[in-house]
Amino acid sequence: MFAISLPFSFNFGFPIVGLIGGIIAILFGILILILPRILNYLVGIALILFGIFSILGGSLLIGILSLIFGIVVMIFPRILNYLVGSYLIIVGLIYIFGLGFAMIPLITGIIILVLGIIVMIFPAIINILIGIAFIIQGVVTIGHYYGWF
Repeated sequence: MFAISLPFSFNFGFPIVGLIGGIIAILFGILILILPRILNYLVGIALILFGIFSILGGSLLIGILSLIFGIVVMIFPRILNYLVGSYLIIVGLIYIFGLGFAMIPLITGIIILVLGIIVMIFPAIINILIGIAFIIQGVVTIGHYYGWF
């Protein structure tokens, strides 16, 4: 889900994982919008996969964060709203402050941060927001892979 390299990340020589992670993010976003009843499992699996791809792609911090939240979502699905809201807020802040205030990551970080706050306040609309967040993140990750920004 997150393949943008942070200043303190490691690159394991697998640049294609950014593209694969972006495609998976978009697919999971669409599945969440279409099949909201399996949301908990899709979110948990997606976060675990994106964590693995992020670590392989060089984003160690976001990769580890995604893995931890993915495992916790699978173990405690009843608190999904709060876990996902917290995750989106943390990732949004990492994008805003961890990438040197570049324009696209800054805008993406603000969007993800706002989505996280909305999930915490209005948990009933989590399906739509998570689906949109995954789709946006997938597009950004693919764009980063191709060097658009």
